[in-house]
Amino acid sequence: MATINLSKLNDIIIPTNNGDTYRGNEGDDTYILVSQESSSSVSIIDTKGSNTIQLPEWSKVKSILVSKDAIRLTCDDMTIFTINGADKFLYDIGGNLTSNSLGSIKTFDEFVGIFDLEAPSEGSVQKATNKIVYDDSFRILYEVTVKKEDSGNKYYINNELSPDLSLSSGEKYVFDLNDSTASNHPLSISETKNGIHNEGVSVSEGISYFIKGYSKTEQEFSSLFSSDNTLENAFVVFEPSSSDTILYYYCLFHSGMANDAKILIDDYVEQVPDEGETLIAPTIIQVQNVGASDYKFTAEGLQANDPTLTLVRGKTYEFDITAGGHPFWIKTDQVTGSSSQYNEGIINNGASTGKLTFTIPDDAPSELYYTCQFHSSMTGVINIVDDNSNGSIITTNSDSSSTPPPSYGYSLELDLAFDNNQDFILTSGYDL
Repeated sequence: MATINLSKLNDIIIPTNNGDTYRGNEGDDTYILVSQESSSSVSIIDTKGSNTIQLPEWSKVKSILVSKDAIRLTCDDMTIFTINGADKFLYDIGGNLTSNSLGSIKTFDEFVGIFDLEAPSEGSVQKATNKIVYDDSFRILYEVTVKKEDSGNKYYINNELSPDLSLSSGEKYVFDLNDSTASNHPLSISETKNGIHNEGVSVSEGISYFIKGYSKTEQEFSSLFSSDNTLENAFVVFEPSSSDTILYYYCLFHSGMANDAKILIDDYVEQVPDEGETLIAPTIIQVQNVGASDYKFTAEGLQANDPTLTLVRGKTYEFDITAGGHPFWIKTDQVTGSSSQYNEGIINNGASTGKLTFTIPDDAPSELYYTCQFHSSMTGVINIVDDNSNGSIITTNSDSSSTPPPSYGYSLELDLAFDNNQDFILTSGYDL
C-alpha cells in the first residue's frame, strides 16, 4: 500500500490504484469516483482547501458506512472508497469535471441524509442500499438478471424471481440490464401483460432507453441485444404518470419472462374478486379532443362529439383519454375551470392523457357534467341511472332531450399548448 501525495494546485483526481491512499495538499481538489472492473479499495484524505467528491452519472452505491467525519462507500463491482475528513468535503451528484459538467451539490449532512442516515457523534452507522445516479439525483436501482426455470428463462429483479413492483408517480426508476445473463433480453414496460406478445405495445410516455450513456429509441436499444454481445451502460429509465394504475414489465424478444408480475403505481389496489365472485371488467370509453371545439367519445361501437352519456350506478367505467391540453373534468356544475369537481368514485379527475376511472356510487346524483377546463364548447351531460339495459352509453345531442348547456362565467377559446404532461492527475486503470 502506498500514499500518493497530490500537488498544491487545484487537482482533478481519479483514484483507482487498489490499496493506495490519495492525500490532498493545498488547492481545491476534485475526486471523481469511478468503479473498477474488479474488487478494489481506495482511501482519500484531504483537509486543506475546498474539496469535492464527484459521483458521475450511472454511479452506483450498494452500501454506505458513516462516522462523524468519514464515509465508506461500496460501489459497483465492490469498489470501496473510504473518505477521511468527509465532513470537510462537498458532494457533487452527477457531475464530472472531465466533461466540464456539474451536478447537484450536497454538504456532508445532506449527502448522508440521501440514504436516510445521520452522522453519529461517536461510532458509525451502516446501511445497505441499491441506488444509482441519474439526472443529478440518486434513483432506486433495479438490477435485472435472467435465470432458467422449469418454464423457461425468467427475469429476476434484485435477485427476486419476477416480483411485483410498487412505484410512485413523478419518481424516476432505473432498470440495469448490464448483467451478461440479460444481454439477449431487452426489458420494456406495457399497459398489457406480456406487452407485444399479447397484442399490446410498450408505453411511450415516461420511458427512456440508454446504451453507453446515449439515449436510444426502443428499436435502437433492442437491436443491440444479442446472445453474442456484451452490453455497456444499458439502462431503462421509467417515470410513471399519476394516471397510471397497473403496468407490466416484459421482454421485447421473448414471451412470458415476467410471469404475472405487475407494476402498481401510487399504491393502487387491484380489484380481486372474492371466492366464487366474478370480477366484471370496467367498460372502456375512449375520449379524444377535436381541436378546441369538441370531445369525441367512442364506446360500444358508437362514436359522437360531445354526446350525452348514460352511466349506471354500481358499474365502473374507464375513460381512456387522449386530449393533451384539454383537461377532462367530471363536475356537478357545467362550468370551465377546475371548480365544482365531483370526485366520489373517481381516480384521476382532470386528466388530459391517461385513464380516468369512475365507479358510480349508489348515491351519485342523477345528472353530472363533463367539461374541458379551458374550452367552454367541449362539454356534455352525464345521466346517472339505476338501469340502462335498453339503452346505450352514448346518445348524440341531436337525439337528446337534455336541457341545453347553460352559459358560463367565462370562456377561453384559445387552443393552449398545455401538456400534463487546472491541473489533471490521472492514475492507472480508470475507465470513464
